[in-house]
Amino acid sequence: MIAEHAQTLKKAPSWLYKAAAQTYIDKEFPRHLFIETTAACNLRCDYCPRERVNTHMDFDLFRAIIDESAHYGARSFSLHLFGEPLLYPKIIEAVRYIKKKNKSNAVLLTTNGTLLERFGDDLIKSGVNKIIWSWRPEAKFSDSLKARLRSWGKFAVRLIDEVVPESEKEKWKDWPLLEKRSLHNYGGNIELSKFGAKNTAGSRYPCYHLWLAPAVAWNGNHLICCSDPHQKEVIGTFPAMTISEAWKEMEKYRRWHLEGKYEGICKTCDVWKNYPDIFFRFQKKSS
Repeated sequence: MIAEHAQTLKKAPSWLYKAAAQTYIDKEFPRHLFIETTAACNLRCDYCPRERVNTHMDFDLFRAIIDESAHYGARSFSLHLFGEPLLYPKIIEAVRYIKKKNKSNAVLLTTNGTLLERFGDDLIKSGVNKIIWSWRPEAKFSDSLKARLRSWGKFAVRLIDEVVPESEKEKWKDWPLLEKRSLHNYGGNIELSKFGAKNTAGSRYPCYHLWLAPAVAWNGNHLICCSDPHQKEVIGTFPAMTISEAWKEMEKYRRWHLEGKYEGICKTCDVWKNYPDIFFRFQKKSS
C-alpha cells in the first residue's frame, strides 16, 4: 500500500525516497484509490468538516470501479473518505470483492472504532490488510477484542496530537502499530488554531496525492485527493468518465504543483505536510 511505502521510506535518505516514490508512479492508473463507500457517520467530531450526507455508494457502482481497476494489476484501496466505513451495509462484501478480483490487491480501512466490536472478527476474516483506528473517546474495546487485534498484528492506532488527551497517548503508547499525526486543515476547511495547531507557514512543495492517490466520492464524482469534503474540485463522474480518464485529466494539477501554482482547494490545503516531497529541486520550476 502506498501509505505503508511512504512510512517505510521516510527514514531513508531524501534522494532515495524521491527516486523510489517516482518509480512507483503509474501514469495510466493510480496506485492507490480512495473509495467513499459511505458518506454516513455516527459521530460529529468538531474538527471534521464533512458534508452531513447520510448515504452510501451503490454496490454496482463500487463493483464497476473495482472491475476497471482489475485491468491494471494489483492496486491498493482505502474504503473510506469522510464517512465511517463500517456503516456501509456491504463493507464485508466490498473487501471480499476486491480480493476476489486480484488476490494481491490491498485493502485499508480507517475507522472511528465505534463498530469494531461488531465487525472486527468478520473484517479480519475478509482479508482486509490493515485497519487504522483514528482515536475517538466514543470507541470502547473489550479486553478480548484488544487481544485479538493485537494478535492479528495489522491494527494500527492513530493518535492525532491536537485531539488525543495526554492520558490516552500514555495508555496506547506501547501498541505495536502506532501512528502519530498532526491535524491538517482538510483542504482549508477548518481553522487549525481552534484546536491548538499551528497553520503551516513557509514554502510548500507538490502534494504526492496528485501522483499516487486520488479519490472517488460516494456518488461517483472523481476528486483529486482525499481532502475535499465538499466536493469542490470535481473532475468528472464515474462511469461517464473512467478512473483512467480522470487520472489523465489530473495532469494539469500536477503541472501546476511543479510550477509552484496551487489552485482551487490546493490553494489553502495543508495535507501535503503529512508526506515528504517526492520531487527533486531540478524537477520543479518554482520552489
